[in-house]
Amino acid sequence: MMYLLAIFCSPLALLFTGKPFQAIFNLILYVLSIVAWLTIVLHGLGLFLWAVAFLHAALVIHSAHEDRRARMIADAMSRQR
Repeated sequence: MMYLLAIFCSPLALLFTGKPFQAIFNLILYVLSIVAWLTIVLHGLGLFLWAVAFLHAALVIHSAHEDRRARMIADAMSRQR
């Protein structure tokens, strides 16, 4: 679900994931992409910046899920001892 939210509003997806500093960086990329999209000349740059913002959000969300999974495994292993 977070990946779908990252397509439409990547900074919000990062906030919901619990990464506020990454969300601020992504918000800068997202705003720059919107500004570039609104200009006719830089329309291609806007698409590129949006793609970078989405890719950044997807990688951070994936990393957060992996970190959570690793913590769960480590907790389960420590409880078994």
